[in-house]
Amino acid sequence: MKFKPLQGFTILDFSKLLPGPFCSLILSDLGARVIRVENIHSPDTLRKVAPVEGRTSLLFESFHRGKERIGIDLKSSEGQKIFLKLVSKADVLLESFRPQVLDKMGFGFSKLKRLNKKLILASITGYGQKGPLAMRAGHDMNFMAEAGLACGTKVPLVQWADLASGSLMAAIAILGALLARQKSKKGQHLDISMADGSIFLNMASLILSQTGIYQTLITGLLARYQFYFTKDEHILCVGALESKFWNEFCDLIGKPQWKDGSQMYQDIDPAIHQELARIIQEKTRDEWMKLLEGHDVCISPALGSSEVLKSEQYKKRGFFQRQKWQGKEISIPVTPLGTPSSKKVAAPKKVSTLLKELGYAPAHIKNFFDEGVVADL
Repeated sequence: MKFKPLQGFTILDFSKLLPGPFCSLILSDLGARVIRVENIHSPDTLRKVAPVEGRTSLLFESFHRGKERIGIDLKSSEGQKIFLKLVSKADVLLESFRPQVLDKMGFGFSKLKRLNKKLILASITGYGQKGPLAMRAGHDMNFMAEAGLACGTKVPLVQWADLASGSLMAAIAILGALLARQKSKKGQHLDISMADGSIFLNMASLILSQTGIYQTLITGLLARYQFYFTKDEHILCVGALESKFWNEFCDLIGKPQWKDGSQMYQDIDPAIHQELARIIQEKTRDEWMKLLEGHDVCISPALGSSEVLKSEQYKKRGFFQRQKWQGKEISIPVTPLGTPSSKKVAAPKKVSTLLKELGYAPAHIKNFFDEGVVADL
């Protein structure tokens, strides 16, 4: 797919940390031009997340691959003018400040839409622009907890609220707003709450809980849908939910009496859970995977990060790009849009080039750098 659907659209990314940058990365891989704006006085904290070398980190570079970047002194009048010029030419402004912060900076939507009536302002916040929690600070685990998605007392390995409830929901909302604008010829302010998005992801559980059901067949009640330790302390994921998968697995392990027949879901019995756990601990993970070859049973090994990077499945699909960073070769996942991304982790365009596009003369640009109004970041 040589043509990318968002070619010709410009996204101004004025966000921090993960939710906004991951959203703009998706839009970039769809073909949008993304210009990353950072306030010189308040750089992105993601730059400090290890491993760090110089002024940046591997994670920061990975989340901002393929984007243009500019640092602006937003306390200066000239810096504010530059920012507003960028806004005037953008299709989308993406931000992640708490409610009212943009207004206090002088960049509220009522002002920006007078400058650019087609502008889509996408605001990703923890709890949205209104409501009793709107001004509350929070991070990924806070929004998951408020949505009923807290996983016991263990911190999740992935920032689901940031990346799914925030980034993905924002990307979908922006795509919808761009389509709507084709008819209305007007922009809009998108209010994306990570807590709201997390509640939406938790829809099935919230609906069932109102009927008195707090645990379902796919949340741990069945032995056939569970994680088990193997002999070598790896984890085997048994997901044999349908009868055809479960029955084949029961035959394979010599437990035909557990099969579905006239009586379904016998494995809701805790005794079967315990016995299956004992059986799986008799073999190593590799022994199980060799035994399961050729059998259609929905059972997988739980891979660690290093194993995922070496997986033949994802190598065959070209899902990882091998790129250089600070002299090291790193595998970076591409956006799964049906076609490999061509965006590299590389030095962005010079800020001077961007300022020339805004109509500034070379002498003005030199003064901006000399006076600290703008910076390469």
